[in-house]
Amino acid sequence: MLIDLHVHSKATAGGSLEPAQVVARAAQLGLDGVAFTDLNTLGGAAEILGAAREGVAVFVGTELATDHGHFLAFFPEPSSVPEPAQLFGDTRQNVWAVREVLEKVAQLGGVAIAAHPYDRDVDRPAGDYIFTLKDRLAALEGLNARRKPGVNDLAVEASEHMGLPCTGGSGAVNALEEVGKAATFFPGKFSTHAELVAALRAGKFFPVGAGRPAPLSELARAPKNTGERFERGGGGDRDRDRRGGRRGGGRGRPGGGRGRR
Repeated sequence: MLIDLHVHSKATAGGSLEPAQVVARAAQLGLDGVAFTDLNTLGGAAEILGAAREGVAVFVGTELATDHGHFLAFFPEPSSVPEPAQLFGDTRQNVWAVREVLEKVAQLGGVAIAAHPYDRDVDRPAGDYIFTLKDRLAALEGLNARRKPGVNDLAVEASEHMGLPCTGGSGAVNALEEVGKAATFFPGKFSTHAELVAALRAGKFFPVGAGRPAPLSELARAPKNTGERFERGGGGDRDRDRRGGRRGGGRGRPGGGRGRR
């Protein structure tokens, strides 16, 4: 089962993607599923789940910005999870403490994934601090299609040292064509959030990617993200060519490129 595990909708500040369009794009690409992970919110869940269509499983999670990086969180029953601002407070007034965030995710029965931990273009990146969080993580995002060269490699190397698997996701925010440029392959089929959480806990998955690498000059011009807004242009397939999938546009399937050596 191939799922783009990191997509943003218009519910993310600065995002513009319509859930129905994302799901249609996923179906066109042959993805088996797509997971929406809007920044610091689960507020778009109703519309997202309503966009589901036959052949494409739709999941709702969230990306949580903390004082030590960003983390994708998935829950067995996302509809029963309070808005992050209710749990941790208004982000305009304080920065969420990573250990408190991961502790609450676990208490709610969820799983957490360190998202692009070595991306210095976000405020307060996790970096090597993730090594101290191993017991609270199900995986590291080793393949994000919007990251600059080297960011994915560092995450993969960290995952090897930590003994954790890697996930893949496009990180799409505004460009529909970015959807599916990176994804996570799971060996089994499932359709519920509880099954997704169980599959992430089992650790039997790996990242794959498709597409041609963006020019280095394009990536170098990418501005730094500030606050909660996503404004950086797409790119970052260069890392996938080394670890994520096939060169020249073919989508990696089993044997097409594991995120772990």
